Amino acid sequence: MPYFDLRPKRNRKDLFNMEEEIKEFTSIIKRKVPLALILGLKRYGKTSLVLTCLEELKIPYIYIDCRLLPSLGALSINDFTSILIESIPTLARKTRERIYRYLEKIEGITIAGIKLRIRPSKIKFQTLLSILEKINSIDERIVIVIDEAQELRRITRYRIDSLFAYIYDHLENITLILTGSQIGLLYKLLRKGNPEAPLYGRAYSEIKLKPFTPKLSIKFLQKGFNEQGLNPPQWFLEKTVEKLDGIVGWLTYLGFKVCEKRRFDEKIIEEILKEAMAMSIMELEHFLSNRYQARKRYLAILKTAAILENASWNELYRAAEAKVGRIPKPTYNKIIGNLVDAGFLTKKEKIYSIPDPVLKEALKSELIKI
Repeated sequence: MPYFDLRPKRNRKDLFNMEEEIKEFTSIIKRKVPLALILGLKRYGKTSLVLTCLEELKIPYIYIDCRLLPSLGALSINDFTSILIESIPTLARKTRERIYRYLEKIEGITIAGIKLRIRPSKIKFQTLLSILEKINSIDERIVIVIDEAQELRRITRYRIDSLFAYIYDHLENITLILTGSQIGLLYKLLRKGNPEAPLYGRAYSEIKLKPFTPKLSIKFLQKGFNEQGLNPPQWFLEKTVEKLDGIVGWLTYLGFKVCEKRRFDEKIIEEILKEAMAMSIMELEHFLSNRYQARKRYLAILKTAAILENASWNELYRAAEAKVGRIPKPTYNKIIGNLVDAGFLTKKEKIYSIPDPVLKEALKSELIKI
């Protein structure tokens, strides 16, 4: 079920309404732009866009999924080096073997079949640079995709943006593609706008993905169901979009589940919404796990934003204090900033709202309590 396949897409015909983004991404690769950011909240289709374009262009690429990194606490440069090395075997055989010939001479790395093994005690920052230089030296354009790159902000002792600047300046055969669902955190990782940042003054491209309009959401669902030989009633499509808005990941999830059950009714929308709410809460809990002491304040602000839907700074502040007691204004500002950076809140013209309709419903419910 191409449209309703829950895995990232790899074929243009399975992407819906992304022709402009495909054109932009293709231009980035063909112009050999050193660094590009693909931005959008969770479930906006960032990974599908990247993988589809690279497969279509037949460009060798290394795909690094930062969700495979340890989920809590600080990271070391070894953690990043490990997932880089573990991703190399996904390259086409010819390219992979050319890279292996260079890497087998690096201390701490051994090659067994198509797999690379490393001895963590031997891996240093210089080892990572050597690996990247060897990849660059095969004289073939290589794209390194770092998915959910904002997770690398947890690396201690080394500034990962310095590594990105080094690749930008000196490794001309490598294009870096960074995707980020927590856009503010990714900008902080790169220290965007900071004159002291290594990447300051270096141009890079950005593609920002947005949710579908209600009309496009209905069209996407209609085409997806038609692919599976189903003809949904109009009221069902409209009710689904009312609940899930234009977030393609949630629409895809509902489409997949409905095709399994082969029925259209309000009950199934509510069943699937509950499943999606549980998933969104799990993601929020992951974010809050490193903020245990301030958990009640974060939830008070988020629950207030969910109820008010569109609230000013003062409205949120007063309502949140009514729930959990006094919140010093500097602390409140920090929490608000963290929630915006992480994509749980959006700010537009001094008005705050929750962009994910599923998370909004979850916060209104008793599924997560202060």
